[in-house]
Amino acid sequence: MSWILGALSAICGGYAIRQRIVSSRAQKQLGLLTMRRESMRRVLEHLDEGALLLGSSGEVLYSNAAALHLLGAEPRREGELITLDRLTGSAAILEAVAAHRGGTERRVVMAEAEDQESFALELTVAPAGPERLLLVLRDVRESAAVERKRRDFVANASHELKTPIAALFGILDLIDIVSEEKRQELMERARRNAFSLAEMTEDLLGIARAEDPDWRPLPVTISLAEAVEEVVASAEQIAEGKGLVLSVEIADRPLELEVDPTSFKTVLRNLVQNAINYTPEGSVQVRLTHDIGIGARVEVEDTGPGIDPEVLPHIFERFFRGDPAHSRATGGTGLGLSIARNLVNRMGGRIAVESRCGEGTLFWVELPEKPSNPLPGSVAVGGR
Repeated sequence: MSWILGALSAICGGYAIRQRIVSSRAQKQLGLLTMRRESMRRVLEHLDEGALLLGSSGEVLYSNAAALHLLGAEPRREGELITLDRLTGSAAILEAVAAHRGGTERRVVMAEAEDQESFALELTVAPAGPERLLLVLRDVRESAAVERKRRDFVANASHELKTPIAALFGILDLIDIVSEEKRQELMERARRNAFSLAEMTEDLLGIARAEDPDWRPLPVTISLAEAVEEVVASAEQIAEGKGLVLSVEIADRPLELEVDPTSFKTVLRNLVQNAINYTPEGSVQVRLTHDIGIGARVEVEDTGPGIDPEVLPHIFERFFRGDPAHSRATGGTGLGLSIARNLVNRMGGRIAVESRCGEGTLFWVELPEKPSNPLPGSVAVGGR
């Protein structure tokens, strides 16, 4: 009998030991799951995308801070359960969740910000276990704006290229049926349109390079005085043809600075050509100085008609022209100032303009002592 009791005791002891082992393993597994859940929660709280976990009845089991922000909802109290329709009033989001039939579905819906302005949200709905759904919200306002700008750029570029191309086709259709005298006139018009196409192509390449996130200026130490004089000399013939006085004033010699020489000359050339194009009479003056706190300041001032205050904030936009007819007559593409702004910003500098109708316009560019230490601020516009 005693041996039976001993066996039973051993069996019970072994069972108890095994239960303790099983319990210990379960506790470890529970601890690991808790730790993983907490780690996942911390990760989700740092995401820019909103994340929501919904239960079978539409109750919100989890929501990160980004989701509450995007939905304009207040943080929930600990342990409080709330349904999705109480968390957001967006019919588009509620309809997308109600229409989910399995798998991962993605769509763009409209939501309202705190200022009641509508904005675009990319909503992803995916299964997350039995009778649970995961909602991921991503603010696509910035990418939508970029896409809109891209479409506008393509449309504007196509329109600008279409005009000289159509003119060339028209000239080619006429050139064999007109008199010799008219033929020479048509050839001159064809040359002007071909020049416009070449200039537009060059400016498109320039704006593409200036806005390429992978492109970087290649700064070297150059004589700014020599670069300024070179650009001014190249524009003298055009200025003289319009009867304008083009002058240059350099306060400090020698003035050397570490800049990208091609970018610097491109910026100055665009500003000088712009001033000549829009100045019917009088003068265009280029000044180069060394100011305290900055590396160099270049000014281009004209005695033209000035810029309308309503137009002034838009002059650095691509393809913007205050007077489209005048721009086309002078060969302008509407890209020069946009290229100048982008290149100046890439060189760590800033560009600004002052103008008043009837009193001329002053553009100035400020560049840092060192490209690695960019100047604070960016494009500024104002009156004087």
